[in-house]
Amino acid sequence: MLFAGLFLSTNDAITKWLVPNYPPGEIIFIQAILIAVIVAIWMRFDGEVLFKIRRWRPHLYRGVLYAIGSLAFVTALRFLPLAEVVAISFAGPLFMTLFGRLFLKESVGIQRLVAVSIGFLGVLIVIRPGSSTMHWAILLPLVVAVADAFRDMVTRTMTTDESSKRIILTTAIILALTGAATSGDGWQPIQPTHIFWYAFCAASFVIAHFFLIEAFRYAPVVVVAPFKYVQWIWRILAGFFFWGEVPDIIVFMGITVIVSSGLYIGWREVQLNRRGI
Repeated sequence: MLFAGLFLSTNDAITKWLVPNYPPGEIIFIQAILIAVIVAIWMRFDGEVLFKIRRWRPHLYRGVLYAIGSLAFVTALRFLPLAEVVAISFAGPLFMTLFGRLFLKESVGIQRLVAVSIGFLGVLIVIRPGSSTMHWAILLPLVVAVADAFRDMVTRTMTTDESSKRIILTTAIILALTGAATSGDGWQPIQPTHIFWYAFCAASFVIAHFFLIEAFRYAPVVVVAPFKYVQWIWRILAGFFFWGEVPDIIVFMGITVIVSSGLYIGWREVQLNRRGI
């Protein structure tokens, strides 16, 4: 999960760098095509059949959820600093904890529910509803958080009988179709110097999601979720070094509350597992 966070952060940073030059749908389409090609080649080398899929419905759900989250995330990057987008999308693990209890019947006690509630207060601190600094795009990372939570929950159910690479491949295909649907929205010719960065971004996506899916294969959602907070470090550093973005004290306060809540949830789960509860 730690490696997944590093490569996801790399993917996000490159995407933000590309955003001023291309509309969100075009970025998603190009990345998705490259991701599909990389995974297809990898599967062929490993002798895997590309579309030997046992259950199509979870693949469709995961792909659609990822497409929703991706469009919201890339659009948010056009208007907001990377740090703020990431801070609010950190609500994803909080939603994952709730959804793990509601839909996967994973055990979530009262103390963790209180931690989730406190975490959502941290989200409100970052959003600052009603303030003059609030931008409408601040709501998009919440869409990302909910979509990612449902996506990861679906991913957890798929890992029992499906290849990680095949999950990534079908997600990429759905992402490509989603991006292609926006082809009339001011698409721009790809600059030759950007081809490498698109390819590097796609490779980072493949590596990150392979590790992410493998993490869900071996651990419950409520245990994996808090490790997503490692991405905060990489993304804050990327925002600072590449765009000179420094989160203000309010954003740091909100992040601290969100991360503390998420870490407590993970710690509490480990303690209960040790007791056999």
